[in-house]
Amino acid sequence: MMMRSLFFSLGLASLATVATTTVAAGSGWAELYPEVAARVASGAPVVIHVTVPLCHHEQIDCGSRAAGDPGRPETNLYWGAIFGAKRMFARSRSGWSALASTREVPGVLERAVYRRYVDGASWGRDDEEVEVLVVLDAIHGDAIDDAVAGFFRRATRGGTIVIDDGARRRTLALSAAGYAGHNRLMDGLALPEVKRAHPKAVASFVLACFSDSYFSDALRRAGSSPVVMTRSLMAPEGYVVDAVAKGLGRNEGAATVRARAVHAYARWQRIAVRVAERVFARVRSRRRGD
Repeated sequence: MMMRSLFFSLGLASLATVATTTVAAGSGWAELYPEVAARVASGAPVVIHVTVPLCHHEQIDCGSRAAGDPGRPETNLYWGAIFGAKRMFARSRSGWSALASTREVPGVLERAVYRRYVDGASWGRDDEEVEVLVVLDAIHGDAIDDAVAGFFRRATRGGTIVIDDGARRRTLALSAAGYAGHNRLMDGLALPEVKRAHPKAVASFVLACFSDSYFSDALRRAGSSPVVMTRSLMAPEGYVVDAVAKGLGRNEGAATVRARAVHAYARWQRIAVRVAERVFARVRSRRRGD
């Protein structure tokens, strides 16, 4: 146990060093998105939307009937179960605070919004903090095809999202879009054909089995630069979503955000970092035409 603790401490220390070096070098992911960078620099929050199609026992093995109930968020493997997205963000020591939760969004079983504040230096706001918002949408497992389409649309066309912040209703522009769930493209679903990059595309990440080979080229053609993708079977659980969101919120470089995902996966899966390294692709963080 002591050796395992030392191993993870050294790994996290190395990650912290990489993060400091990357941010200091000015190679944050938002450099590819001047409009996003300018918006945050002027005072807007970083807004990360994550589509979470619930695990469906008729599509894959979710571990148990309750974990694979596609319409029951509270017990689903990818949402309310111990390593589910909402469960991980709701932990008392997660570093996030719950902002809003609703089941009134059309097509969404539950929307959960979480907030944290980070040092603004990496966003050009040296003397103030930056607000980071993560919007998690649980989608019924029967509607996974719509979930994939919705993610792809947000990643490649950007857009806005409406959230309630206490008594205030806010309409906010998206900074990045993510997907965490079953890779439906492995079942034969096809992404839309896009011939040119859209000027409003945002950064993206796909936490699903073999996502790099199935999603990356289509995302790049449409103008979205993938930050974290995978090259093997994997568990798209909440701790990876959390790690990626924290890196994006701090405007770290793609390599550093990937390193966060690798270390989180190693920690929670109880595997060596070198094994977790094989799960995540080394993506080319460039938009089409760059």
